Amino acid sequence: MTALKHELFSGWTKFEACWLLLFLALQIGVYIYQPDSVLAMIAGIAGIINVVFVSKGKISNYIFGLIFAYSYFYVSWDNKFYGELTTTLYVYIPAQFIGYFLWKEHMRRGKEGLDENVQAKVLTTKSWILTILAIIVSSIVFISILKTTDAQSASLDGVTTVLVVAAQILMLLRYREQWILWIIINILSIILWADTAAIYIMYTAYLLNALYGYYNWTKLSKQNTVEE
Repeated sequence: MTALKHELFSGWTKFEACWLLLFLALQIGVYIYQPDSVLAMIAGIAGIINVVFVSKGKISNYIFGLIFAYSYFYVSWDNKFYGELTTTLYVYIPAQFIGYFLWKEHMRRGKEGLDENVQAKVLTTKSWILTILAIIVSSIVFISILKTTDAQSASLDGVTTVLVVAAQILMLLRYREQWILWIIINILSIILWADTAAIYIMYTAYLLNALYGYYNWTKLSKQNTVEE
């Protein structure tokens, strides 16, 4: 219980705590003002907590990530965003379990021996170029597949899906550059979900958080370099 309390509530600055509470209040406020499905609201709240915890490098992000993944799956189904649905089923949900065990082996320990945050890494130039090439090729292939279905916004949905897979892999492997992809993903997702207020607000919060995430993970990667 002490470890869980430490994980959830320790290490927050006043700015970060206010940041999280502001986005949660905004998400709930949007639902009250413009009611959508309950699952969309749950996905929005869990998603915001998840990404803020990721930006902090906290392993407990995977608890909220799992709640988000299951609720987001059904929201995507209702909206016929099959690319998003596929990503959730085959990437988001499995990644929560895989990520937990991968991160668990690479956590920085505090003075009391409790987990503080993840040991972040930085991609080499060569690895970054290969990642970009893989994203381009995969996007072309996946968009072609989506166009054979009744999917809405096939091109946008396809690119977003491939970027999510790439960003998720970089996240599991603890690379800072995941945040560059998340920034792009969130901009595209804001466009994709323009008609669903709760999800639209969620992705707007994600975008701002991704900018902060890149900043914070840059600091975490430097800490890791110093310790090595």
